[in-house]
Amino acid sequence: MRITIILLCLLAASCTPKDRVGEPYRGWREGELDIHHIYTGRGEANFFIFPDATTMLIDAGDFQATVPMTDPKPDLSRRGGEWVARYIERVNPHANEVDYFMLSHFHDDHMGSADLDVPMTEGRGEDYKLVGVADVGEHIRFKHFFDRGYPDYDYPVKVNRDIHTDNFLKFTNYHKRAFGATQEAFRVGAYNQIALLYNPLRYTEEFSILNLAANGEVWNQHEGSTTHYYDLHPDNTANYGNENTRSIAFRIDYGDFSYFTGGDVSGHLKNSEGERVNIEAKVGEACGEVDVCKCSHHAYLDAMHPDFLRHTRAKAYIDAVWDQYHTQPQIIERILSQEIYEGERMFYTQYIVEKARREHADKEWMKGVCPYDGHIVVKAYDKGRKFKIYRLSAEDEQMIVQAIYGPFEAK
Repeated sequence: MRITIILLCLLAASCTPKDRVGEPYRGWREGELDIHHIYTGRGEANFFIFPDATTMLIDAGDFQATVPMTDPKPDLSRRGGEWVARYIERVNPHANEVDYFMLSHFHDDHMGSADLDVPMTEGRGEDYKLVGVADVGEHIRFKHFFDRGYPDYDYPVKVNRDIHTDNFLKFTNYHKRAFGATQEAFRVGAYNQIALLYNPLRYTEEFSILNLAANGEVWNQHEGSTTHYYDLHPDNTANYGNENTRSIAFRIDYGDFSYFTGGDVSGHLKNSEGERVNIEAKVGEACGEVDVCKCSHHAYLDAMHPDFLRHTRAKAYIDAVWDQYHTQPQIIERILSQEIYEGERMFYTQYIVEKARREHADKEWMKGVCPYDGHIVVKAYDKGRKFKIYRLSAEDEQMIVQAIYGPFEAK
């Protein structure tokens, strides 16, 4: 990755009349696809605005771990879910209404930790703690829910009803009772189950969403069928196992532009011969090449498998983090490796501790690491022919543009 190329991209983009470094982000316009990777330092949250103004929030965690966490932004004066809700209200074309909420999998850094000392609702039948997405739901009304377990929550094994999952399900049940929200099972292999709701006919030829995986079931694009990897060997269901292997994953296409997101998909299962199969690699094969890829499992040590990278071959990798150890040097080096596949690419992470930046400053691969922390926004436009990547400051709520990468030609 050459610094000169990056600087030229920044210079060219910052001179455009619509977006300027040092000014507030202008937001979404009709015909654009905006994907906001919201940084709080306390969990993962990603907000989508589709070209016709259909909206979706994927995950909203609020987590307090024993490991060294990243810096909370803007600060700890509000809970993580409150910061996410306020961010959505600033950019959402529908104020405090969001069309879809999707939980990628049942981990509290994606839905909220019910063991945190936070307020509890009162008088709602089954009351729940205001944490994570349940906290967002105090300010935002969701119209439709997806999670990997609905309706029975017993496949591939019975969902672990710990205090965190129980809190999430009490929240969704209340939201459906009180506000008329609906829910349906996520169908692997389905096209446009996550549908455009406001002007679908205008974008029917350019925009689509393909459901790639959930619960260890993975779409096979060559055969037009799915494989239930948990069903291949009895060891796969002998105990509760790895929740990450069950993450929801899908691919968005808008014109020539493509984007992958797959929660924390990672880990291994056994095939019918008892051989270990890397689920992330199989999901990457189902996905194929994309322009932008959200890193699996925060780009941690068990993720970003070489075969996954060979299949997706993205130009930009985006890492949502809350743990200082999420940004592992050997994984970043692998993501940027020309031995995995050739081509320019960059690694955009929400946060890297300054000590690590200094320690690895002389490494060749650091030239491909974006030098900013904070929110990351992907914008595809011109009917998906082009896209840009914005770095927004998370120090306050002004959404100041720190840098603009692109425009890139979508492939």
